[in-house]
Amino acid sequence: MIGKTFDVLNINLPMENITIVIPAYNESKRLPKFLSQLVNYCKKDSNQYAVIVVDDGSRDDTYEKAVEFKSQFENLRVLKLKKNRGKGYAVKRGLFAAKSKIVLFMDADGSTPPEEIGAHLHYFDEGYDIIIGSRALRQKGKLTKTRLHRKIMGLVFNFMVHSILFKNIHDTQCGFKMFKKEVVKPIFSRMYLRGFGFDIELLYLAFKMGYKIKEVPVSWVHKKGSKVNLIKDSIIMFFNILQIRNWHFTPVNPSIKYMGLDEYRYMYDMERYHWWFVSRNNFMLRLIRTLNKSINNILDAGCGTGINLQSLSQFGTSFGIDISEQAIKFCKKRGLTRLMKCPVENIECQSRFFDLVTCLDVLEHVEDPVRVLKELKRVLKDDGRIIIMVPAFRSLWSQHDDALCHLRRYNSMDLDEDIIEAGLRTEKMGYFLFTSFLAVAPIRIIRRFFMSGKKAKSDTTTLPPRFLNDFLKFLFKMEMKVAIRLGLPFGTTLYAVVSK
Repeated sequence: MIGKTFDVLNINLPMENITIVIPAYNESKRLPKFLSQLVNYCKKDSNQYAVIVVDDGSRDDTYEKAVEFKSQFENLRVLKLKKNRGKGYAVKRGLFAAKSKIVLFMDADGSTPPEEIGAHLHYFDEGYDIIIGSRALRQKGKLTKTRLHRKIMGLVFNFMVHSILFKNIHDTQCGFKMFKKEVVKPIFSRMYLRGFGFDIELLYLAFKMGYKIKEVPVSWVHKKGSKVNLIKDSIIMFFNILQIRNWHFTPVNPSIKYMGLDEYRYMYDMERYHWWFVSRNNFMLRLIRTLNKSINNILDAGCGTGINLQSLSQFGTSFGIDISEQAIKFCKKRGLTRLMKCPVENIECQSRFFDLVTCLDVLEHVEDPVRVLKELKRVLKDDGRIIIMVPAFRSLWSQHDDALCHLRRYNSMDLDEDIIEAGLRTEKMGYFLFTSFLAVAPIRIIRRFFMSGKKAKSDTTTLPPRFLNDFLKFLFKMEMKVAIRLGLPFGTTLYAVVSK
């Protein structure tokens, strides 16, 4: 039996007040020298430091080289990602693991000296949320050595950034950026880019969220062994500018984390009748039947207003959890009782309890989906299965996603890599609602131009005309057979069947 209701776990901050994150990929030659400098600085400085090295799936002995420094500095942690996912992702994992009030990241090559940390901390006391290093700003005593062709490419790139995204930042790409801890997850949980273009995405989101940014001059020296391909990566990053503008075109309010009461009421009223809810529920049931396994205990993680939880009871004893008090109340209106109000990141339940876990349209709401998947893995029996559904394709982002407080939309590669990072295995993955994609894509693109100033509202708040609603339910009932047996090239929903 799962335990009593609880709200949010209180996390005590550690004694360290500054955490330095270093993303590293195949840096066994350059990292040790910089870590030596950094450790000496941290020991001498009056602040209390922690250092997190994130090995981004290196193929050399970067991990082992970093671990050697733990004997010299007890507050050093080394995280090893299961595969290479890019600098942006490695930075995110490190920042998410940090617990101090101030967090920052620096490049593993040591191009920016550690002394720059203490030189700029005072700006946080002046009310700034983010401090970014700049090689473009000049200040007496700051040494900047870079090559002419890099300067020229930087000027062209900054012109593009200023014209399309934001102004007033002279150097977006310097690998020295500091943050107040509370702004990290609201920004990084919404980010898609994992390559070198992630810096401009995080800054664009920060500006949209209203955070105060201070650009400061820093010393910077070019180090041999850079992994930046000037031509290839410049082309990719120019393309990234257009992607960022397209993905994040709607306003972003980081203070709104959960759906409003109206959206829960719409969901409760529509779940039994609307073609989208009915089709998702039928698809879930069909996936479960294909498992051909004995099921006793079932968890619906993020149960919403309860229609899927109600359907799951035909297979075994079903339990539901949700972070929303409103969701739990609507579940109780359906007569459901095995409920708990709690975050999916911290499920108050013994390990290896459930034969089946459903996680339907939940991962797009959470700040750290890998952490959630690890928690679902913990409560899953060794021979159990997890069924996941998420909204697909970031290009389909619309006011619908804003109304439902989504943080992201997925493609198959991103979801599969999160599953792998959590120590799980994808048994089956594919798309559903193929036909609706053909209709939804052009409609949502048009809405960007004509509904940008209107209040966000989801697409499932009202029931279509009866004949259309019935036709769509029939259409997707036929489609699900194809989706499960043969697979579909795309759709508005991405699903996965996952095991340990």
